[in-house]
Amino acid sequence: MQCISIQIQPKHSREFNRDQFLQRVRAIRSPEVDAIEEKGKLYLSFNFFTEFPAQLWQELNAALYQDAIYGAVIAPVSVAICEGETDEECLLLHHFDSSEKLDSF
Repeated sequence: MQCISIQIQPKHSREFNRDQFLQRVRAIRSPEVDAIEEKGKLYLSFNFFTEFPAQLWQELNAALYQDAIYGAVIAPVSVAICEGETDEECLLLHHFDSSEKLDSF
């Protein structure tokens, strides 16, 4: 089982509209939501578990990052990764800093 995780930067997580995000992704897959407060910062992650990460990422990417309107909301505040079954398996699928080199399936 692999996990695509969309993580909201701590400096944006408090004002991030979770309901709007969840409305967009629930038709594709319902995520596990982790909201952890540590040292005054809120760490917010949406975790999508799947056996077919490439297909799931294609659907999530289209609904979120490639959307003409919502892409401008989510892209500057998030990182998306795909974690494999071992610690060494991790792909960077989206980064708020566009100069970061992204991986692909």
